[in-house]
Amino acid sequence: MPLPIKWSAFNKENVSRESNNYGVYELGNFDDILYIGEGQVYTRLMSHFAGGSHPIPGTSSYRVEYTGSKLRATQRQNAELNSYERKHGKYPKYSKKKG
Repeated sequence: MPLPIKWSAFNKENVSRESNNYGVYELGNFDDILYIGEGQVYTRLMSHFAGGSHPIPGTSSYRVEYTGSKLRATQRQNAELNSYERKHGKYPKYSKKKG
């Protein structure tokens, strides 16, 4: 089940408003989810811009759910990945199976 949050435009101005608390996030293009990630939200989102350590091409939007802890963020990420896989038969294009 996708995060129950509206999509926001993926730009540095919007991301700069995010806190660096733990959470799960989705990167997409307003239609498709390209990546589901977790961690300290501000730091992780900034890493996905072009020139960052983990760029995700084609990203135009994102949404975040704060969880309050790394453990809970990892659990939510795994739940979101599993839900996406059940619905689509695969993980989002840039997500990899956690192991």
